[in-house]
Amino acid sequence: MDQVSIIGAGIVGMCTAVRLQQLGVPVRIIDEREPGTGTSFGNAGLVSIDSCIPIAMPGMLRNVPRWLADSTGPLSVRPAYVPKAAPWLMKWIRSGASLKSVSAIASALRQLHKDAIEKYRTLLGPEDFSQAIRVSGQLHVWESRQKSAGEILADRLRAENGVVVRELAGEEIFDIVPGMSRVINRAQYYDKNGYVANPYLLVQRLLDIFISNGGEFLRQKVNGVSPLPDGQGYRMITTCSDLSAQRLVVCCGAWSSRLLQGVGIQVPLETERGYHVAFDQSALDVPLPVLHKERAFGITPMVDNIRVAGFVEIAGLDAQPDMQREAALIAQAQRLFPALDVSRKKSFWLGFRPSTPDSLPVLGEIAAMPGLYLGFGHGHTGITGAPASAEILANMITGTRNSIDVAPYDISRF
Repeated sequence: MDQVSIIGAGIVGMCTAVRLQQLGVPVRIIDEREPGTGTSFGNAGLVSIDSCIPIAMPGMLRNVPRWLADSTGPLSVRPAYVPKAAPWLMKWIRSGASLKSVSAIASALRQLHKDAIEKYRTLLGPEDFSQAIRVSGQLHVWESRQKSAGEILADRLRAENGVVVRELAGEEIFDIVPGMSRVINRAQYYDKNGYVANPYLLVQRLLDIFISNGGEFLRQKVNGVSPLPDGQGYRMITTCSDLSAQRLVVCCGAWSSRLLQGVGIQVPLETERGYHVAFDQSALDVPLPVLHKERAFGITPMVDNIRVAGFVEIAGLDAQPDMQREAALIAQAQRLFPALDVSRKKSFWLGFRPSTPDSLPVLGEIAAMPGLYLGFGHGHTGITGAPASAEILANMITGTRNSIDVAPYDISRF
């Protein structure tokens, strides 16, 4: 088979490249950045194989005004960006309006996530896997004593999809994480979930594998894509090259919709901006990822930092960072872990989650444009969804039958 070109060297692009190589396909990757230095660099690093709940759920709309009114809350929308974001936000609300819709989405998310750890083992090999992935479990915590209607529905969706959850209360919570504040009243423990030792290092290790297998990496910005005049492939104009590819995979994350405008493809992709504050490892002793579900942030103990990540900010790709989010994240983390040594802060970061209205990625070939494949839109679960997405795309490119129903991820659903 001829060489496949992939635009985008984040976690989805790198996993797809390595999987294609494992199937005997030569691959070229093009990205203006060093692999792993975009959104894949600063995320929470969670490998959540039991994650199957979409962001939009029935009854969510009633909470939005309260979230928006709280300057330290989980959701913010920049006022100047509201007109541009409004169509996507309406689709987002509609996607979670019915039980039938969220049930179908939950099933599709479960199929995409449930084998992530084993698929990483296949991509990385045993030795690299043991260094990159920690199967530690995850603890999800709440301050409220009673479950909301949305949480009860989420429990039901998890049960329908075979997710086993251990409910915790009282001292059994603090037996797992002793240093956590007693403001926490209940928790759920997911023993099969985990995290990556460092997301950037994971992508870099995939790059090493890719290069050692004969892969070609071009560090160039792709300024535009268009079909070749004979219809037998695609042209890519970069900052310093004029390239072509018979088969092209777009894995540009939040920038994918801009690039696809050159081939006339419209996709409802929005940027859920997220932030993290990183601390030195000595700042806090935490044995596993802890996610505060009401305040929309989490703490992950990585190999070289303690990372506090969270929030959703709708403001597009071009707005300046909200520097107040740094103090807000630190305050939230201190509330959950009073012993956190904030003097050990290392860095503050902003990233761009590529998000569709229904929480499902866009995966597959464009029906009207043979040879053009899409792989983006994973939102909050890119690390978890990347290996299965890579397998789906690689199978499509090589004509191999996929073992799961891939229709829920097709762009035609929009």
